Amino acid sequence: MRIGIKNAKIVTAAEVLDGYVCVISNGTIDHIGRELPQADEWIDANGGYLVPGFIDLHCHGGNGLEFMDADVAEIGKIADFHLSHGTTTLLATTLAASDRETKSALKSIAKYKQACPMTTIEGVHLEGPWLNPLQCGAQNVSHMKLPDATELAALKARYPFILRASAAPELAGGMELGKCGKSLGIVMSCAHTDADFTQAQQALENGYTLMTHLYSGMNGVTRKNAYRTAGAVEAGLYFDAYFAEIIADGKHLPENLLRYIYKFKGADRLALITDAIRACGLPEGTQTVIGSKKNGLPVVVEDGVAKLPTRDSFAGSASTFDIIYRTMARAIGQDMVALSKMASLTPAKIMGWTDRGEIAIGKRADLLLLDEDLNIKQIITNKENRIS
Repeated sequence: MRIGIKNAKIVTAAEVLDGYVCVISNGTIDHIGRELPQADEWIDANGGYLVPGFIDLHCHGGNGLEFMDADVAEIGKIADFHLSHGTTTLLATTLAASDRETKSALKSIAKYKQACPMTTIEGVHLEGPWLNPLQCGAQNVSHMKLPDATELAALKARYPFILRASAAPELAGGMELGKCGKSLGIVMSCAHTDADFTQAQQALENGYTLMTHLYSGMNGVTRKNAYRTAGAVEAGLYFDAYFAEIIADGKHLPENLLRYIYKFKGADRLALITDAIRACGLPEGTQTVIGSKKNGLPVVVEDGVAKLPTRDSFAGSASTFDIIYRTMARAIGQDMVALSKMASLTPAKIMGWTDRGEIAIGKRADLLLLDEDLNIKQIITNKENRIS
């Protein structure tokens, strides 16, 4: 079946095309041009934007559920919830937990992927347990441990859909973990790290290519004996070789800081993420947990973000990707090419996915129709040309 989209402002990786049409067939974009070719169905965009589907590389859950304890049906509900907010590719993200709980989560995801091969969940991002307690954030320090390359290799062998791992490279074994992960095809990311500038530079040389939620869970400039020392934040901004992901909800990072980061990294090295937890989508005042319901830490939804009860730390995010997208647009101006890169193409490049992330002939037809205010009006995925 061929589906055509007309009267759209088509956002490509280079420009916004007005007066063009886009046609998809069998889940793939096969035509972009001014002429109207043969199609079985036409969608009228009514002057809205046609953008690539969002790619979220860091998502723990949403709508009251989390991957750490979700069963197969619940995993599908998380995927559908985020798809309804524009996320057409997602990495299910774990956090620091017991070995038993982590493996249980991985087993459930394996069963889900086997039962639902057309899912939007591409794979898993392990955020821990190899994290530094000094930068714990809202993660449980009792389940953090030193990096172990042998452990990572064993997990990858058992669960080949582990595509990304976040760790603190300055810990004993951290550099070896980076080299091991890179050799296994895992995208390695610095996270919940107390690394200084030099250690973060060394991490680049040992397999790490990404900064997990830049500024959150890492140190910046510190003073030792009156001398200032640059930290992981400065390394992430300074080194062009590092990609960085940011929680652009306006809470973790205010809009002036979003502009600051964007000026340093640019759209080609910066990826938007949700870092959504089960609190995402729940009403103000909701008391819930981050992590599994049995062993997670308590959080409260307040001011549009999840917080620890002490109110001294955020706990993941309560924002869906469409909220993140609009917040970044307010921060930097409605540069549609830059926004689509940060939401789609750059995340795809980070992961090495060449089949998605942009509107171009031969790419996956994961597409969103947005109105002038960047609200989602229609979602089209390559899954049998699914339209919602």
